[in-house]
Formats: sequence, structure tokens, C-alpha cells
Amino acid sequence: MARKPRLHFPGAIYHVVLNGNGNRQVFSDDIDRTRLLLLLQEGVEKFGHKIHAYCLVSTAVHLVIEVDQAPLSRVMQQIGFRYTRWYNDWHGEIGHLFQGRYKAILIDPERYLLDLVCHLHHLPQALGLADDPMQFSWSSHRAYCMREQVPWLSTERTLLQIDQAGTRALLRFHARVNDVEARPRIDFSRGGSYDPRVLGDDDFVRGALKLSRQKYQPRLSPDKVFAVVERAFRLSEQELAAPGKARQAAEARAFLAWLYMHTGCDTLTNLGERLNRDISTLSSSVRRLELKAKKDEQLSEKIQLLLRRVGR
Repeated sequence: MARKPRLHFPGAIYHVVLNGNGNRQVFSDDIDRTRLLLLLQEGVEKFGHKIHAYCLVSTAVHLVIEVDQAPLSRVMQQIGFRYTRWYNDWHGEIGHLFQGRYKAILIDPERYLLDLVCHLHHLPQALGLADDPMQFSWSSHRAYCMREQVPWLSTERTLLQIDQAGTRALLRFHARVNDVEARPRIDFSRGGSYDPRVLGDDDFVRGALKLSRQKYQPRLSPDKVFAVVERAFRLSEQELAAPGKARQAAEARAFLAWLYMHTGCDTLTNLGERLNRDISTLSSSVRRLELKAKKDEQLSEKIQLLLRRVGR
């Protein structure tokens, strides 16, 4: 069961995260961080994309990237592969620096760009790396506030969402980043309930899928997904939500969680509340189900059969 393909169209804006492998540090010193910024600049010059914000914390790289014709995968290969090669050569190390596949969430920029950029700029303060975002040298915040020049950074679109360009916009932007109470409670590490790849409402998701030449499926009812699983396993919802680890019920919950994730009918959080289960437990059950399905053809066929049934 392969991952869904990346969504790509010129003008798409993503929140991208490169995490250190095993939560390891990806920067040993300022020389490393400077090298990463140089690679970001080279990537902009080579592929023509825009970088609206960045934040380099010790164990991760956070970026807000607007692609042009080149897909995000090529942009990230340029960054991840070249930086890893340089880091290992410079520090005399070998092996993977970053954790597998980078994470990318396509966002609706009209709703989320400004808040996402503010989120990245607040990260150092939230992680205890600085008392004020302006004190942290390795995010784009100082460039936004004209304390330093980063010629390849694109700030105009973000600032226009808060005010017209100029000193007033810079002051309001800095105040917004520092205003914790006014900050919206948005999880920028995941997409929406319909499609985990996208943070936006249904209309935005529909448009993004169309521009990416991928099929839009109308949202399914969670009750329909439950009904299909209940019939397949001959269990009631009360039995699925009952405490304990009965094998049949546990397997049925794994199927339910997988169907929730792959149909976008609802969030795993809501499923967890409905089943009286923790979201991490459901996520782990999905991973185990997928691993088993890779080796068990009958199990894989059963999963696809239920997926077809909920789609009818």
C-alpha cells in the first residue's frame, strides 16, 4: 500500500520539515547552519521556487516553500542530499542525517501563510532557544523585520496579508509573532480531515487535487465506514469500543483507523474518542497492519475490499 503521491502544481505552498534521523542534531555549529542557508539560496537560483520563511533548530529544518515548475521532490533532494554529503565530509561521519522522507503539508496560503510564517518564527522561543524571536539568528524573522538582508527570501506575500508594505507592516508583523494570546491554535504538522496532505477547506482541497491532476473523492460518512467494518467483522460499535485487547476487535479497530486515514472521512482524534482509544495506539495499529499486509496477500486484498465497499 504505497503512500499517496505528492501534490504538485506551480504556485503550491508547503510547510516542509526535515527532521534529524532518530531526533539527532543536524547542526553542530554556525558553520553548518550557514552551509544550509547557502544551499537554500542555490536551490532558489536553480529551480526558481520561493522561500517564504525558514527556521533552523538543532534537530530540524522548517521551511515554507512555494514551488514553480520543478516539483518539491527535486527541491528537497537538492537540499537534503547535498547538505548530508557536506555534513558527513566536514565532520568525518557517515550514514543518514535526516529521518527518511521529508514531511510536507500543502497549505491554503490565503488562510494560513501568515500564521504559518509566524509559527516558524516563534519556534525558537517555544523551544527555549531564545527569549525573543529577534534574538535568534537562524530564522527568517530578523530578515522580515529588516535587521538583516536575505536577498533570496520572499517576504512580500506574507506582509501584504497584515498590512501594506513598509515600516507599519514590519512593526505589526513583529508584534503578531510575539503575541502568544492572539496566535491561532493550528497544528501545522498535519493536514486536514479530508486529506492529510493538505491544510485547507474542502474547496481548496478540491482545487489542489484538480490542479495536481488527482481525483477528488467526496467526503465519506464515518458512520458508513463503521457500518462496513462492523459487517465485515460481525462486531457492534459497543464491542469495538469495549475495553480490553480481544484480537478480533483489535484487528477491526486497525482496519477502521486505516480506512479513516485513507478515506479522510474524519480524524483519528475523533475516532479515538469514539472508540475510547488513544490516537497513538490507533496510529501504531495502522502501521502494524500495513507491515503485515506487505507480507500477507490475503490481508492486503481484504483491506482493498473494505476500501471499495466504503466507496460505493
